[in-house]
Amino acid sequence: MMDRRTALAAGCTGLVSATAGCIGFVLGDESLEYIAEPILPSEPALERTGYELSDQGWLGIGETIGERDIGAAAWSGTYTNDVTIQGQSQEAAIFACLSMPKIEVAGSPINPFADMTPRELLEEFGDEVDSEFDDIAQPQPTGDSFSLPMLGEARIIEEFISETRIQGEPIELLLWITTFTHRDDVIIVFGGFPRQLADEGVLIEDLMESVEHPPEGDRGIPEANTDEGIDDGL
Repeated sequence: MMDRRTALAAGCTGLVSATAGCIGFVLGDESLEYIAEPILPSEPALERTGYELSDQGWLGIGETIGERDIGAAAWSGTYTNDVTIQGQSQEAAIFACLSMPKIEVAGSPINPFADMTPRELLEEFGDEVDSEFDDIAQPQPTGDSFSLPMLGEARIIEEFISETRIQGEPIELLLWITTFTHRDDVIIVFGGFPRQLADEGVLIEDLMESVEHPPEGDRGIPEANTDEGIDDGL
């Protein structure tokens, strides 16, 4: 599966052909830069659920066209929780949220992820799931979905099922994902947990409902860098 950094870089290649409609860019008067507003679960929700930060930061791309620069920065955060399976404590539950600039050139929105289905997004960002579970099977839709209030509106959460092995035993995983646009950013919110642990789903629902975009208060977010995390550019 493609990791998030590669997916973001590959998806934004469409910006190159789109910049012809931006007069300031073409004339060399200005660079193009798009920076998402960070998205985080609320601090009270993290305290209630016990989920802890695993990784967060900016994901960026950068490219030069002629003598002009173009760049974008997306924000990603991943949180995990230890659960008890077969009498053993395992880090086997995950919550993640991602915000990416919607990106507009000459008034036209350009973002390769904006029109993706939840299943396509799971394929693009599947390495995030693989990093927490070993030998995970290809997620399949269960046909179920549900609604949760998130950032002021009801959002539809799509459900998928997969399988992995923990302590050598097969374990079914439920994967929940939703995507929508908020404040000019494309938002992706994701949760995954062992199917047998229904209470863990309640905790992930709490985290989903709590997300803040942008987050309230000082959450220690570093300054955005559109080139952060890119090794080779586009």
